[in-house]
Amino acid sequence: MACPTLYKTHQARLQAAREKRRHHYQKFRESILAKRRQSRKEKKSQGNEPSDDEDEPIETLYDCIATVKYAKDDFMAYVKSPRRFFDLLVDEYSKMMPHPELHPTTNGDKSIFEHAITRLEDFLDQANHRLDGILQMCGVSDEWCAADGVCRFMREMIGMIEDILLRLAEGRDGELSIAFMGNELWYQEYKFPV
Repeated sequence: MACPTLYKTHQARLQAAREKRRHHYQKFRESILAKRRQSRKEKKSQGNEPSDDEDEPIETLYDCIATVKYAKDDFMAYVKSPRRFFDLLVDEYSKMMPHPELHPTTNGDKSIFEHAITRLEDFLDQANHRLDGILQMCGVSDEWCAADGVCRFMREMIGMIEDILLRLAEGRDGELSIAFMGNELWYQEYKFPV
């Protein structure tokens, strides 16, 4: 029996593991896809209809990467400019805030932020599903790291909206106004990519 290959660096070990997984997938691609088709048929025959994001089975690495890219493109089409997106959300909320002297106990409409979170989570769910597919096929590779960066940015954007909702929960409209004027909101401190 031959001695196992010793790798000098962590990067070389990762590259060898990637090559091994790719070779295995290429060698057994047809049987892997046949198993996926069979399990899908079994799910359909049991009456468990797949959800919307499972309509097309993940077949290749290219499909996964393309789906993450499309999710990112849709996300950026919705957000456009991240800093401007948050400024518009806060501006829209401030227009819904009642006058503090006339209605001191009522708040503005939080559903503006909740709706934005729901939309962003839809994009994130679509990208996360395919991120898992990339991880299963390639492990921690350059492709996975790029897709993970996209998903991480989406999660941070959702966290920034949740930060605004937390300010509202802590001190109503006044706390949000003070934080906004003092540039203390997370999105105001964040260094968005140019």
